[in-house]
Amino acid sequence: MRFPSLLAFLKDRRGNVAMLYALTLPVLMFGAGFAIDYTHAQQVQTKLDAAADAAVLAALTPTMMEQPNATAQTAATNVFNAEASTIGSVVTGKTVLTITVTNPGNSALNRTVTVAYTAANTNIFAGVLGYSALGIAGTSTASASLAPNIDFYLLLDNSPSMALPATTSGLNLIVSLTSPAQGSDTSYTGCAFACHQVSTGNGDTAGNPYWNPNNTSQTCTGAQSGSTNVGCVQMDDYQLAKSNGILLRIDELNTGVTTLMSTASSTTSASPQSPPPAYRFAANSIDATYSTGFTSLMSLTSNYVSGWSTASPNFQLMKMWTNNNGCSPGSSAAVPGTTANDALYCTGGTATNDQETNLDGVMTSANTLMPLPGGGTNTAGDTPQEVLFIVTDGVADEQNGSCNGTTSGGGRCYEPINTTLCSTIKARGIRIAILNTTYLAATNDNWYNSYIEPINVNPVSNSSIRNQLEACASTNLYAEAGVGDDLSAALTNLFNTVTNTAHLTN
Repeated sequence: MRFPSLLAFLKDRRGNVAMLYALTLPVLMFGAGFAIDYTHAQQVQTKLDAAADAAVLAALTPTMMEQPNATAQTAATNVFNAEASTIGSVVTGKTVLTITVTNPGNSALNRTVTVAYTAANTNIFAGVLGYSALGIAGTSTASASLAPNIDFYLLLDNSPSMALPATTSGLNLIVSLTSPAQGSDTSYTGCAFACHQVSTGNGDTAGNPYWNPNNTSQTCTGAQSGSTNVGCVQMDDYQLAKSNGILLRIDELNTGVTTLMSTASSTTSASPQSPPPAYRFAANSIDATYSTGFTSLMSLTSNYVSGWSTASPNFQLMKMWTNNNGCSPGSSAAVPGTTANDALYCTGGTATNDQETNLDGVMTSANTLMPLPGGGTNTAGDTPQEVLFIVTDGVADEQNGSCNGTTSGGGRCYEPINTTLCSTIKARGIRIAILNTTYLAATNDNWYNSYIEPINVNPVSNSSIRNQLEACASTNLYAEAGVGDDLSAALTNLFNTVTNTAHLTN
């Protein structure tokens, strides 16, 4: 029998796989164990991440948003710890939890919560080698905002310029109805404004038909005397527009405010927030019916839908004695409806009294009326935010010795709004929202061409109506509605912008 040589034995490789497997088996086993430990740690991290998410949300519930930050932080801590305590493999005493609660913009209506944690998960296999636990960490961040409680103070323009028709077709029609062909006055080409005046039967209403305001079914033959014409008077341009179905800006604004009140009410009702945001409204006009000056239509109320329903009939276009002649100083309001009442309370006027939009005065009055705003939360002692909501064509028509616009006789000044007054109001923390009911370039109207065109299209010292109103408004709270635009929709859109941005203001 021959035995293999030593050299042959050394060269023989049979059986090496078994030997190599025996040598690497421990490594493979511990590698698989590490993989199992790592996978388990990842699963635990997923559970802790979910706990962090739950903790963040616990601090941002509508109920918790009404509580102080410290209370929210405690709630988040309790939720995380409760979830983490159910995970048995987490090493006791090794979990570090950090919860940060902040208020962006320094507003209690805004809250951002960040939950960060570090922890250790017990190893099953790696512990044999001295690695008893694997470290894990995670973070979760979320933000929420509450819709604030807001008091809205409406300042509505009812000056004679709001007698501009709401549509281009209406504008063309009123001009044609008041053209020289309708009367004896050939000094103008027709009136673009449906002026509301007490005195009729003069050159301002030349050619207008007669009617009986107390008996609209009566036929008037065109004279104020005679047995068949008892009670008949000549129509002013306002009634002329009404009788021809011409929608005026003042009418559209009245309807728009009704829509605005309905929108505010439905917004509150549909809010998922508990309790929902509380809105209150006050309504004021720039002029009284028979004189200039800030006039209350509806006091601040949470019952604003029915409140405006009662107040809206009192929102009337300011009346003049005749075109370009205001009522006598001291004229007081009367119950509308009869010529006798109109004559009693508006017994005449002069051209020097024809200042119809005292924006300086009404802005000062509005500032006096509005209190300092609060944060709009339901926290004890807090008060609503305050918003001055202005709807106007933006032209001051007043006595002003330093007129930044155009002037006519007697020191009368036509100029854009004085933004210094706006700054005074905004400095108190009150926001100003403005809807500019823009002028249509009524170039056939002499008054427009002389006094409005220079500050509307070709502004004096770059202080145009649009520029000044936009500067008066708070950031992002300026809007426009031109002739032919849907004024109700414009008011609603501006309201939505106010409420959507309200939590970012403080």
